[in-house]
Amino acid sequence: MVRVILVFLLLLPGVSIEAQAPPLEDFFRHAEFSNMVISPAGEYLAVTVPEDDRTGVAVLDVRNFPDIKLLSKFSPDREEHLGGLFWATSDRLLMTSSRREGALASPFPTGKIYATDADGSKRRLLYDPFGTGVMVLRVLDIIHRLPEDKDHVLVVERTHDREKPVAKRLNIRSSSKPRMVSASPLSRGELGTDRAGNVVFASGVNDNFEAEFAWREHPKSDWKFFDNPFEGTIDFEGFSADRGHIYVSSRDQANMGLYRVPVGGGMPEPVLRDERFEVLNVLRDRDGETIIGALFNAPRPELRFIDPEHPTARLIRSLMHSVPDYNLFVTSYSDDLKKAIVYLYSDQEPGVYMLLDTGTMALNELVSVRQWVRAEQMSEMRPVSFTTRDGVELVGFLTVPNDVAAEQLPLVVEVHGGPHGPFDSWQWQGWVQAMASRGYAVLQINFRGSGGYGQQFEESGYTRWGDAMQDDLTDGVRWAIEQGIADPQRICISGASYGGYAAMMSVIREPDLYRCAFAFAGVYDLELAKTEGNIARRLGFGGAYLDTALGTDAEKLKAHSPVHHVDRIKAELFIAHGAVDEQAHYNQFHALIAALDKAGVAHEKLFVSGEGHGFYKPENNVELYGRALKLFDRTIGPDRPTKLGDRH
Repeated sequence: MVRVILVFLLLLPGVSIEAQAPPLEDFFRHAEFSNMVISPAGEYLAVTVPEDDRTGVAVLDVRNFPDIKLLSKFSPDREEHLGGLFWATSDRLLMTSSRREGALASPFPTGKIYATDADGSKRRLLYDPFGTGVMVLRVLDIIHRLPEDKDHVLVVERTHDREKPVAKRLNIRSSSKPRMVSASPLSRGELGTDRAGNVVFASGVNDNFEAEFAWREHPKSDWKFFDNPFEGTIDFEGFSADRGHIYVSSRDQANMGLYRVPVGGGMPEPVLRDERFEVLNVLRDRDGETIIGALFNAPRPELRFIDPEHPTARLIRSLMHSVPDYNLFVTSYSDDLKKAIVYLYSDQEPGVYMLLDTGTMALNELVSVRQWVRAEQMSEMRPVSFTTRDGVELVGFLTVPNDVAAEQLPLVVEVHGGPHGPFDSWQWQGWVQAMASRGYAVLQINFRGSGGYGQQFEESGYTRWGDAMQDDLTDGVRWAIEQGIADPQRICISGASYGGYAAMMSVIREPDLYRCAFAFAGVYDLELAKTEGNIARRLGFGGAYLDTALGTDAEKLKAHSPVHHVDRIKAELFIAHGAVDEQAHYNQFHALIAALDKAGVAHEKLFVSGEGHGFYKPENNVELYGRALKLFDRTIGPDRPTKLGDRH
């Protein structure tokens, strides 16, 4: 049932309540809903709905709100996931699709674009890259609605047999071949439009992997090229209202933030800057075009406004002030600006979609992403920071079980994957909350090489997988011990993907620090990683990226590979992998198990058929993480931390 809630009433209780720990299944069930966008006329909502082996889309009729009607539902083929929701008109919805090679892997686009009317009629596969029989993947991204052309949208097409992307008009009602509009003058990049949908900006990457940029005054003008004025990469965000400047977000650690750059070249002007944290997203006005602020990767992400008194900025600030325990963002507005979809989330709340009346400022709760999760039973993520042995200040998060003092706790270090680009952030995380619900403190560290803190910080982890990046984790554990948070005799380490690698290297480099390690979907032989797996097979960038991230020194690769040093391990081990993992290739699992067996190192293992890079099926995740918790219980439990009320 929909609950109508005024903004000032939407506050979580400030204290936890004693409750039995939720069943493990609750932490690993698929979300009931994900993306949600409102139609231009404000009559319909489109929302993605995960199913057993696919992700479909539902259209909700909100014309008689608060009564909500399920108007239609669209399900794709098995193992296909719809997303990229785009209202082309007031009642015509477009959807892109992707496939996944595991829960930890990035979605791989199929190139397909589907369309349906809101009522479920006139469904059509608008574009299928393999429909003509040509076995070349062509991926289309929808970039503009083209308000002056009700039958087409503007798309950017990328394909493996052509380096330069092209812009095309795609008919939203028929499967006719997209019509060519413009080709980029640059390779391997993006195309940007002005407000009318004219292609007037291009970015690209040359053969030396350096960023390039071009612009033109209108579609018939010649392209003009300009240099990147920063040391790091920049992302094109949009044009100023007068089209005399472009907005870019810079990852240059000395100049991070949002900038205005004259289109004809010249000195960039800082608009919003930060010395430590990158821009995650820009914030646009209700017209969907004008940039009014940016979201920065502070320990708890922060929205900052170019003009705090801008009407939309004031609206969002009012919402933020009314729900201080949440972060929020607006996913979409109706064209008349009277309605908006607001997404609320926190470290303890997985997410709630709300319908905002911008006139009355009333929020109407629509759907909870995981309605079975009770936020008051979840544990708080506390931002922490410490300085490494070589003087680098790192940011992380400490999650402590509810109603427990942060003193002499059994601690699990949870290492994120990637490692270059991803980072830990302030949001609900099922595995972290599951560990906390069973009495374990969890420490997450954004070690050097992580994203979110500038390009140079990320690149400082290149070729340092087995040394400096490991030292960052060790220094974080030492900090937790020195602060009296962690019991030095009860520490384990856990991680997936790169985190699985780091878990194994940690118990090798620091054999007396950890009692156990849980390594999932990890890489354990760096030389093997450069020849097997989907990253190594990617044309052009795959091998170059691995050379950059891992290095080319064979002796160093061997020194940084866990398979060659398992004889140093004292910790108890649980190693798990998916049998069809092509990212951290499944042969990595076999190589590690063979090395452990040869060295006579005891271990538990789990190898699951049909699963890729990260398990997708909830029942497999329950078995996986249930066995990991039993490992923790056996090695750093079962004693539980002292309750606050028991301390004198």
